[in-house]
Amino acid sequence: MTLIMSIVISITFLIVRLLPGDPILLVVGDRPTLEQIEKAQNDYGFNEPLHKQYISFLKRTISLDLGVSLRTKQPVLDEINKRFPATFELVFFSMLVSIIVGLPMGVISALKKGEKIDVLFRGFSYMGLSLPVFWLAMILQIVFFGVLNWFPLQGRYSGSAFHDDNTIFHSGFIFLDTFFSGDLSSFLDALEHIVLPGSTMAFGVLGILFRITRTTTIDTMDAPFFRTFKFYGFKDVEIIKQSGYKNTLIPISTVAGLSFGLMLGGTFLVESIFDWPGIGQFSVLSILTRDYPAVIGVTILYSFIYIIINFFIDLLYVVVDPRIRV
Repeated sequence: MTLIMSIVISITFLIVRLLPGDPILLVVGDRPTLEQIEKAQNDYGFNEPLHKQYISFLKRTISLDLGVSLRTKQPVLDEINKRFPATFELVFFSMLVSIIVGLPMGVISALKKGEKIDVLFRGFSYMGLSLPVFWLAMILQIVFFGVLNWFPLQGRYSGSAFHDDNTIFHSGFIFLDTFFSGDLSSFLDALEHIVLPGSTMAFGVLGILFRITRTTTIDTMDAPFFRTFKFYGFKDVEIIKQSGYKNTLIPISTVAGLSFGLMLGGTFLVESIFDWPGIGQFSVLSILTRDYPAVIGVTILYSFIYIIINFFIDLLYVVVDPRIRV
């Protein structure tokens, strides 16, 4: 894990430094004097040789000092902490929708293989895999906001609906804060705002989970133990409920974990479209303005999360499949 993080940190540092443009211009503003430029370069260490900048960067990173954002003038770690709850809630909601909808669809499609409902579900999954995220997001905005006016267009919550004074908890996670504080109106308002961006992100992953669930269920139904159960009069649904689902858990959990990482990358576009105040939107603005410390900080965070997810997937294998414990 340490080796992987070191490689990611090093590659990110070099790639960011190769981006065109001078990030100091973001600090000094328009028409700076030569003295202002030199002072800013000295303050941020950009006047030092690249290898010295790299060594200084590694020392700060080890001590969890990700530097100061050139754009907001605030510590990068503070900016990430402030925006992480919004991104986590969005990704968690999207993943939850994908699992709740995708897995049952996959099982039903396998049980009804070749029938109309199977064809319908497969077509739906193909749409999820093929539709561009930005196109789907705009269609949902047009239909459910512009035409039907069911859900808000953008944002995480309505300014008039959510008041920090109404909540007992102040974790930054709106759903937890409002739920445990009993603020039902703010909870429902936040739920309305997350539906469109969450559905946009869930649509593609739903298609992936559907296909892997359908395929593994069909393979399980062709296994000798499954045919033995059927010989003794058990129905397909009963066999899957009792033991058949266990054979599908490992590939499904693998894909689900990797999809969670995929969703983190998808937040860059979705949060920008829906004006969602999360890390993805912060990253896009940082890239556009060549905010080196912010870009590096977000990359390190996402890499760490992705590694942790894979670690927990490996632990889940041990729980799901007893043979791995031997």
